[in-house]
Amino acid sequence: MLLTLLFTLNCYAIESEQWITDVHYLASDELEGRRTGTVGAERARAYIEQRFAQLTLTPLKGLESFRQTFSEPGRRKNLVHGINVVSAYSHADAPYILVTAHYDHLGRKGRRIFNGADDNASGVSAMLELALRTTKNSMQCNVMFLATDAEEHGLLGAKAFANTGVLESYRLFANLNLDMLSQPGGRHDLLVSGVKSHPAFEDLTSQIETDISLPMINTDAGYRVGRYPVKGDRTKVSDHAVFAERGIPFLFLGVGRHNYYHTPRDTASRINEGFYGRVVDASWRFLKGLDGLCGKELQANHTD
Repeated sequence: MLLTLLFTLNCYAIESEQWITDVHYLASDELEGRRTGTVGAERARAYIEQRFAQLTLTPLKGLESFRQTFSEPGRRKNLVHGINVVSAYSHADAPYILVTAHYDHLGRKGRRIFNGADDNASGVSAMLELALRTTKNSMQCNVMFLATDAEEHGLLGAKAFANTGVLESYRLFANLNLDMLSQPGGRHDLLVSGVKSHPAFEDLTSQIETDISLPMINTDAGYRVGRYPVKGDRTKVSDHAVFAERGIPFLFLGVGRHNYYHTPRDTASRINEGFYGRVVDASWRFLKGLDGLCGKELQANHTD
């Protein structure tokens, strides 16, 4: 299987940016919608693991591999068995920034495949690109990359990860959560949540918006955005909710619900590659910005 994955990576990457290569594979019919507990989900995990290995990232201490298995009660109280894929870029005695993106989706129903290109192959592919850039740039703090399973069942992968004691074993500065990044709809803007979770996040968001001229909407205000996202608390709609509840500052990047959300029409062929590329760049700028803020706090603590 690993040889097949490498062949897939190399053949497609000749003509495309790497995150486009990744999103096309993760959203392909071969993975059958990546529903938790299926063969398609296993293929997605193997692919993500291979990408982590290519980047020479390492498993977390206490894990023998990139995988963290778990069993958590779902919404109907049934036990859901899942597997997270997690790696670390550790190079300093410093806190960690946790980058998250869920890789599971709805699977298939009869002949209909819910490919989940935007939800959330796009987030995972962006996370892998951030991992690549992290290894090629000077970072002040450490970074974890967590591809969660069973998000669609109620954020179960994120809950399982938090319950391992990782928050007590590692110093987490912030969580950057990527969920649905490639479908601009008619707005062509990026929704940003968590701006109020840290004193410096509002200025960081404004600076990135200015630098790349990508309109960003601060959803902390809780007003309705577009046709589908309803007024409400977006701190609870994806994996970042688990870490926000534990007092971890977070930023959640996404486009919100759209016409293809949770339908078989959410395919890689519908991805707006130009917009998606801009959001990948914005995501990297957010990670670098978080690293800068983390470094400043680290220096201040050392001075004290």
